[in-house]
Amino acid sequence: MSLDGALITAVIALALGTAASVFVPGLRARVVAPSLDLVLDTITTAVTVTVAVMAWVRFRQRGDPAAAFQAAAFLVLALANGLTVMLVTTGLDVQAGMALASPGQAPLYIFTIARLYAAALLVLGSLASLRMRRVDHAPAVVLGSAVVLLIVIVLAQVGADRLPSLGSVRLAGLPAGTPDAAPSMPSPMPLGAFAQVLAAALFLWAAGLSRRLHRRDRLIGDSYLAIGLVFAAFGQVQTAIFPSTYTGLVTSGDLLRLAFDVILLLGIQAQAGEILARLRSANRDLARLRVADAERAALEERARLSRELHDGLAQDLWLAKLKTGRLAVLPDLGLEARALARELGEAIDAGLAEAQQAVAAMRLPDEPTGTFSELMSRCVDEFADRFGLRVEFACEYEQRLPWLSARAQAETLRIVREALNNARRHADATVVRVRASVEAGRLVVVVGDNGCGFDPDAAGRTAFGLASMRERAALIGGELLIDSRPQDGTRVSLSVPLEIAAVPMGTGSR
Repeated sequence: MSLDGALITAVIALALGTAASVFVPGLRARVVAPSLDLVLDTITTAVTVTVAVMAWVRFRQRGDPAAAFQAAAFLVLALANGLTVMLVTTGLDVQAGMALASPGQAPLYIFTIARLYAAALLVLGSLASLRMRRVDHAPAVVLGSAVVLLIVIVLAQVGADRLPSLGSVRLAGLPAGTPDAAPSMPSPMPLGAFAQVLAAALFLWAAGLSRRLHRRDRLIGDSYLAIGLVFAAFGQVQTAIFPSTYTGLVTSGDLLRLAFDVILLLGIQAQAGEILARLRSANRDLARLRVADAERAALEERARLSRELHDGLAQDLWLAKLKTGRLAVLPDLGLEARALARELGEAIDAGLAEAQQAVAAMRLPDEPTGTFSELMSRCVDEFADRFGLRVEFACEYEQRLPWLSARAQAETLRIVREALNNARRHADATVVRVRASVEAGRLVVVVGDNGCGFDPDAAGRTAFGLASMRERAALIGGELLIDSRPQDGTRVSLSVPLEIAAVPMGTGSR
């Protein structure tokens, strides 16, 4: 359900419940239950303190003005409810005029002013946040609000009985103040009812502003606060109808404030869950960025090495080839020297081909476009064209090979090139087949030839080419298997888990 739907549902349900409590005969909207009242006050105090602390932490992290005013508002509510808990547990509620058996006007003024003040703070904070205003003295706002309430508590205890009555409690059958008199339920006075309705209106206003903040910032805590403030508003309406300030008395307004507390707790839990989810997402993003940075550094280093090979070794080999060619055509060169010059030229050609192949292997993953299957196909075709060897490539994946990280792509292509080089140099093969497929969540590349084959056990794991291929496979979490027998060709199988792809790529390798 959307926030607007939840707010409309809550308003309708609470309005119907309030009407029922007024007009349905026999519906008990309040009951004398001292233990339950103490539990509710304790829960309310704990929740409001927690919300105040979390709002202050949110302000310190984000500088949101609404959070600073929320910390002040819930600190005010926590002090008011904490006062009740302290007086009841110490047995001073009777002397303070807070007990139902000895009612006074001070508690009515304290709680009425506390709720009006808290509601006004919530409205001011939301307005400041919506208007993008800063709070330059947030600690003064929070601590000053607490000090103001403490002053109100002291003044109410001193002179509240000389102020207009906010509510009345008459003792059944006996004058007020008579010991052991049986109290009746408190009844509202016009001024008290007006103050409670005004607080309800402020809470509803704050709920609407929290809704707007949620629509702007998409913070789940604002949505819970908006719904909770609707319950707080109707709790004030219920208090206007059935005053419930005195200790030991539990009314429907207290139950609505309990619902407000529960919603705030759920909001705290939801906000914490959202923060954890964002932290996990941020950690995943950081991990991807680290991998991307490492890959970018590796790509830059490969590009640098390829330039050095092209501009250095390859150019030197070309120069050596030219010099050897000139040497071979000298008229006074003997037959044996001509043969040696020809062999030297062939060796230089082979070295030059190796250098060009190394440059191509280093630069291939940097190409900005093309799928990985296209890169592998291009790699195979270039090898076949350069060395005149028949090489067939087949990709058995229905659409395109899944993307691997740039590191995995580069190492896979190097393993394929090394297998092709082995087939050309050592196997005396005439046909080499390269097949790529996806099996059980792994990329499988098989390079097979029809060459002379060899005994892998006899070659051992110390052969440089085979050891290099195994090391490259291990670097990307893959496995390399070599199946070969003398006079029966060779099959090199590489299996790479697709989970190695830490950085998905949409258009090509980078």
